[in-house]
Amino acid sequence: MSLALLLSACGAEFNPLFVESGGSGPVIGWRVCPGARPDGIAEVGLYRWDRDGTADDPGELLWHIEASHGITTHRIRLGSSPRGFTTRLPLSVALDPASTYALRTNMSSDDLVEGFLTFRPRQLRAGSLVFSDGRTESRRAYDGRDDEDFGCFSD
Repeated sequence: MSLALLLSACGAEFNPLFVESGGSGPVIGWRVCPGARPDGIAEVGLYRWDRDGTADDPGELLWHIEASHGITTHRIRLGSSPRGFTTRLPLSVALDPASTYALRTNMSSDDLVEGFLTFRPRQLRAGSLVFSDGRTESRRAYDGRDDEDFGCFSD
């Protein structure tokens, strides 16, 4: 079950997973809900998007990392393995700027909470990011969106 489906049932418009340009290459991020219990990305897979791909079967797996129990992080440089993570499959190819790739993440709080998005590396310009359904937006506009748009609801 993908996070987009879980969140849409709660009224969320967008998936909290995003990818943005970083000084050392693309960075994967997860929007943090204010006041929520500690959570973080626990597993990431990067796939070469198949034209007939789906969130459950996106295509060829190119890179896969997984966290040890209890590790939380909200930002990971694509292709790296942060402290506390194990590389299951190293990234051994350069990304083609015009090709489409898919990211799938699992979160530490719940095995059922996943993030999914597709992007093209050429979309990653300084000061912008890619999130739900390949939308590109300035970092400032993204940060200014209401947290409820991403499934962050306060009691």
